[in-house]
Amino acid sequence: MSLAGGHVEARIVQTAAELRIFDVLDSELLGAEAVAARLGLDTAATELLLNALVALNLLEKQHHAFSLAPIARKFLVQNSDQYLGSMIHFESSLWHCWEQLPQAIRSGQPVRAVDMYQREPTETEVFIQAMDSLVKARGDTDALADALDWHEVNELLDVGAGPATYPIGLCQRFSWLCATIFDLPATLKITERYVRDAGLSERIRLIAGDYRSDTIPGNYDLIFLSNIIHGENFATNQDLVGKLTTNLRPSGRLIIKDHVLDENRANPPVGAIFSLLMLLTTAGGRCYSFVEIHTWMTRAGLTQTQEIKLPAPLTSSLIIGAR
Repeated sequence: MSLAGGHVEARIVQTAAELRIFDVLDSELLGAEAVAARLGLDTAATELLLNALVALNLLEKQHHAFSLAPIARKFLVQNSDQYLGSMIHFESSLWHCWEQLPQAIRSGQPVRAVDMYQREPTETEVFIQAMDSLVKARGDTDALADALDWHEVNELLDVGAGPATYPIGLCQRFSWLCATIFDLPATLKITERYVRDAGLSERIRLIAGDYRSDTIPGNYDLIFLSNIIHGENFATNQDLVGKLTTNLRPSGRLIIKDHVLDENRANPPVGAIFSLLMLLTTAGGRCYSFVEIHTWMTRAGLTQTQEIKLPAPLTSSLIIGAR
C-alpha cells in the first residue's frame, strides 16, 4: 500500500514547494493562521498541510507553531546553495505524463512531444533549472572532479550540458581548464546566462547544434556526456559515441555519466524505474547496462573501458573509454 499510495507524499511535497511554505518559515516560527495570511491560503487547509509536512519530517511543531526541519532548511529554501525546489517543480510538471503510463505501455510510444524541452521557452527554463538544482543539491560536480585525474585535461567538451553546472564547477576548481558546450539552441540561451553570471564567458565556449545530426567541431582531451544516453535509443547512442571518438585527441577520454544497469536490467532500482520515464518522454530512450555502453565504446575504437560508481547520494556511474 505504501507503494500504491506513494503519489500522496510526492504531491504534498510538490504542493508545499509550489506554495512557498518552506520559504515563509525560513526565518521564524509561525502558526497556521500566520502562514495562510502571508501566502493567501485558507487557514484550515493550511493547517492540514503543515501537519502533514510534520508527519513527513520536513517541518517541526511546537504547540501550535511550525518551523523548518534541518533537511527542509538545507534543500527546500530558495536561498540555500543546495536548493532542490527547481527539481521538485519539474517533477510536478511530469504528473500528466505518469498519468498516461498505461497508454504508453499499450502503445510503446511516448505521451508527450519528443522535443527535448525546446519548443516552449517556459518548459525549457523549468527543465534547465531542474538539472542545475539537482546537480548542486547532490554535489555531482565535486564527485566527478574527485573521481578523475584532471591534471592533463586542458580542453573539455560537455555535450548536452544544459545549465553548464559541470563545466562551471570544474573551471572554478581547475584554473587551467577551458570548456566547450555543445547543446540545442533554446537551451544555450539559458546556458549563456549561467556562464556569464559565473564570470566564465572567456573560458567556456558555447556552440549550438544537435549532436544527432550536426558535426561537432574541435578536438578535446576529455568529452563528457551526463544524462544523455538514457534519452536516446541504442543505435543513436552507438552513432554518437562513434562520432565523438573522432573529436578526441590521442589518449583522450570519453566519460559517460548515467544510471548504469546490471545485466538483468532491474538494478539499481532508480535506473529501472527511470527507464519508464524515458518511455513516457523520449523516442526509445532507456537506461543501459555496462556491457551495452562497453559495446558502443569498443566499436568506436575506445579501449580501457571501466566503470566508476559514484558515492551516495548519487545513484549513477561513470563509464570511461580511452582513445
